[in-house]
Amino acid sequence: MNKVRANHIVKLALQTRLKYLGVQPSAPICPFNLAEAMGIDVRFVKISSFEGMYLSDDLFILIGAERPEGRKVFTCAHEIGHHVLGHGTVIDEIIESGSDKEIEKEADFFGGMLLMPDSLIKRIAKDLQIDFSNLDPEKLYIASRYIGASYIGLITHLYFNIKCITYAQYTQLKKNSVAAIKRNLSGEKVTGDVFVIGGWWKDKAIDMCVGDQILSDQPVNIEGSAIKSVDHDTYSKYVALEPGIAKISTEGTWSAYVRVSRKNYIGMNQYRFEEDVE
Repeated sequence: MNKVRANHIVKLALQTRLKYLGVQPSAPICPFNLAEAMGIDVRFVKISSFEGMYLSDDLFILIGAERPEGRKVFTCAHEIGHHVLGHGTVIDEIIESGSDKEIEKEADFFGGMLLMPDSLIKRIAKDLQIDFSNLDPEKLYIASRYIGASYIGLITHLYFNIKCITYAQYTQLKKNSVAAIKRNLSGEKVTGDVFVIGGWWKDKAIDMCVGDQILSDQPVNIEGSAIKSVDHDTYSKYVALEPGIAKISTEGTWSAYVRVSRKNYIGMNQYRFEEDVE
């Protein structure tokens, strides 16, 4: 992809965020909400070896329900890229090493810039005190959960798309086990995701699955039954118990909504956080 085309795709990604969600490049987004704002239905389906699909005639995006949560988020952004870039109907199977097709490279680049614009990366780096000369894998994992992308998706974007880390840093960061990072944060083996939150978590709900954990450096008030408090030596820890929407807050200074879905949810996106299965 040449520089002119790349700059055009960045412009389209930022314009899409602003037009349909009214958000600036420094704010995070939920691509599932964006798709719906664009008039594109999103459904999670159980199909093996299936990443996602964009159906141009029906304005539909299908997402593999059994893929990791961060991968689902990026896949939706990628499929929106196919739509905005006019690629037509596309089926994306699971290819761990990436595709060499030009339309797939363009959709990947669009998806990265849609989810992780330069301004958002700079803001998170400031909020979390991320030092790009001495990167901390735990802080990058925490940032990835705020963005919604996977840890690998974030470091891949940092190296290939916005080029703020070196190849040596990229290869070293890839060696870190996400399971080990989560275990270090939580103090126990965690099969789901771990969200470390604070006053810096702005402009976005905390989207979780049953079994995921929230860690806070101070106790929070909980409204709703979707999450509960559990013991932890360092943080205030909360676990997602059941599908639904809750609200957490500190004493008059900060609050956020928590949206919990079933693990590997199958169905339409708009019903993802409801208690009853569609």
